[in-house]
Amino acid sequence: MNYFKMRLMSNMEEQLGKGYQQIMIGLIVFIAGAIWGGMQATNEMVPEDIYWPAVMMLSGAMVVLLGTTFGTDHEDDRSNDLGDAINELTDRINRLVGSSSAKNEEE
Repeated sequence: MNYFKMRLMSNMEEQLGKGYQQIMIGLIVFIAGAIWGGMQATNEMVPEDIYWPAVMMLSGAMVVLLGTTFGTDHEDDRSNDLGDAINELTDRINRLVGSSSAKNEEE
């Protein structure tokens, strides 16, 4: 039994990356929120009854997205556009400051 569990976890890590635990926890929280919301959905339901189940579902979805975005080693799975943009702007600013300071030294 223990070997099967370890093999399953290893296989999940290979498929989903290092964030596989976050993905699984997020899915469980999302499903629990969906079940809770389904149990709240009766004929006498008011919108306030679905608030906390919806918050729970959104929280689970956010955890899944964080697990898939930051928990993988695959470059295509990561969301690094913001980091790349910051690095590019920093390089441009450094080049601009470097060229303007070089002009100031010449004068």
